[in-house]
Amino acid sequence: MKFLLFYFFSSSFFVSTQNISIYIDSYISISDNSSIYVDGLGFAPSSTFTISGPNSLDRSSSPIVVGDNSSINRVYSTTSELEAYSGIVIFRYEDSELNGISELDLVLEVQDGSGQWTNLTPIIDEVNNTLTYDFSEFVNFTTVTASSVNSILSVDPVEVNEYVKVYPNPATNYIFIVSNSPQKATLFNTAGQKILETSAATELDVIDLPSGVYLLNLQNTQNQISTFKIIKK
Repeated sequence: MKFLLFYFFSSSFFVSTQNISIYIDSYISISDNSSIYVDGLGFAPSSTFTISGPNSLDRSSSPIVVGDNSSINRVYSTTSELEAYSGIVIFRYEDSELNGISELDLVLEVQDGSGQWTNLTPIIDEVNNTLTYDFSEFVNFTTVTASSVNSILSVDPVEVNEYVKVYPNPATNYIFIVSNSPQKATLFNTAGQKILETSAATELDVIDLPSGVYLLNLQNTQNQISTFKIIKK
């Protein structure tokens, strides 16, 4: 028997826990004159927005680190990509979570399902500790956090002029790496957390990893970087 969960928010609705879960065959619908806040992350869509299950939104106090750059110590992530959202996003933070970043330097960071980060210049409210951004066009995302305008999470990859191949993809048990030179391999989940790391890798054992999307960074001895989106079945 299918179970249908439906929320229609006619006003602001607050969820104080650190996560919200939507089960299979269920959904949350937020109308265009309403808003929802999940433990400090607010959505006020410009048109009715639906989040279908299975999905969950979680908050972590572990920063995302990309290269030498780091986010603040508040990161929201979903298990499945939120698609075609437009409207206002409000990101609340505590002073203790700034990770040494000046409030006036804060930018909003969103990551889509392919692992691409986009930094956005928000309205900063230092009194209420919020960042607000109005998405006038549709956006997809899995992760929301904040970083410094001087150390954004987007890193331009170095052009790789050598042969590098990764297979199979999607992967079930192992990922094999073929290259003309040794590669240091680092595997991240979509929240930017390091899952695996090995030097001079020719294969990665992913048997025990949960199904989902991962990012594989390969770095050779000349510090050239190549990045692959990996799907684990």
